[in-house]
Amino acid sequence: MKKRVLAALLCTSLTAGALAGCGSFGGKETAAGTKAPETAGTEGSAGTETAADKEPVELTLWMTSRNEDDWSLSMEKQFLEEHPWITINKVVKEGDPGNEFYQGVASGTAPDLVKCSFTMMDSYISSGILEPLNTYVDSWDEWSNFTKEYVDMFTRNGSVYAVPIAVNPMLFAYNKALFAEAGLQEPPKTWDEALEMAKKINNPDNQVSGYATLAAEWTEWFFQYYVWQAGGDLTKENEDGTAELTFTDPAVIEAAKYYQSLKNAGVLQSDLTLKFNDLTKNFALGKIGMMPFASDWVTDAVSNGMDPDDLGLCLPPAGPSGEQSTAIAGECYVINAKTDQAKKDAAWEYISFYTSHAYLASYYENLATKGATSPVIIPRDDMTVTDFYEFPDEYKEVLESAKMVGRLEFYGKSSFGPYIDRAVQKILTDPNADPETEFAAAQKLCEDEALAAFNEANKK
Repeated sequence: MKKRVLAALLCTSLTAGALAGCGSFGGKETAAGTKAPETAGTEGSAGTETAADKEPVELTLWMTSRNEDDWSLSMEKQFLEEHPWITINKVVKEGDPGNEFYQGVASGTAPDLVKCSFTMMDSYISSGILEPLNTYVDSWDEWSNFTKEYVDMFTRNGSVYAVPIAVNPMLFAYNKALFAEAGLQEPPKTWDEALEMAKKINNPDNQVSGYATLAAEWTEWFFQYYVWQAGGDLTKENEDGTAELTFTDPAVIEAAKYYQSLKNAGVLQSDLTLKFNDLTKNFALGKIGMMPFASDWVTDAVSNGMDPDDLGLCLPPAGPSGEQSTAIAGECYVINAKTDQAKKDAAWEYISFYTSHAYLASYYENLATKGATSPVIIPRDDMTVTDFYEFPDEYKEVLESAKMVGRLEFYGKSSFGPYIDRAVQKILTDPNADPETEFAAAQKLCEDEALAAFNEANKK
């Protein structure tokens, strides 16, 4: 019965960023007709200073237009009513604004705070562009409720540099309807099983690919999981913060050869120029049998028309090492270390509002009302997404398992990723490409162009 309710609710969903709904918290009525939390933020570093005593501050934010909807605007209205000295200057940045933050700081155009992916944090902390948050979090009565393991990810030498928002493990998705049509009852547990199952699912006449992975952009993002599953890594972090490149590690070559076996078997997406959004949409439309898939993409898949009963989630198949390693990804809030103090204080008011228990509870209640919640991990010990929504047991189990095998993405990914990207693209598009030759060439080029600068910036 719960599963049928899940399907009925999810099939009416909009995207997670385009929801309006009603929370059950007492408080002022919002523009969307919902009840928002009485106080989602804190007065932070202001002490006993009243709002009337504060000097006006304009807070610059980088936003994506898809976040603009009735519910988010009503939350913004509440924040501004509670912080009348703050005004917000919103600059629309499509894609992932956090990835452009470093360049923005260098050019003097960066926002005062930004949502940043876990992937970028190592390089951002090392570069000195993030403000330490200790003076804020030490006096915030909610900080002790944040999960220590995730807080520790962004703590260096006692300084805290981020407040985690959500944790999204990278999993492996399979279309249960396509599996059933092919006579398959269980998801693959190994690379070899995945390849054989993909052959059974593959149906070019119906535009169905048995398997998919990124080939046109960000290929290192998915490729790293296969390297880990083969027992290696793409880089090594030294104790002094410098990096060593390991593009020619035997595990890298094993992963590359597996990619080639998928391509040679004809089970990968026929159009290798398809980008990330194309792949996830095609999966939702039943055109892909299986692919790497983050837990927070469930909402998008359903909003693109997928029956939630058909969306299976499992740990990635194990490679030659026997490991099912994957990444723990997610988002966190950071403050620009180069902005002035008044803006830093205002940025903290914003962060503490939008990561408070009251705000998050209202947010997830609204999503659950619309049936659009993804099985993410809330990085707080005093709440879990299952408080607001009933997921299939399969989702609960895989989220729990992901905690045991999840890891942060490879060291220096933002600096070294483009070089891996080219090598992966070459082995997928050129049938005569030799993995050892291509990755050796990629490592040499990366050493010549990027390694010295990275090590200089990150050496402790």
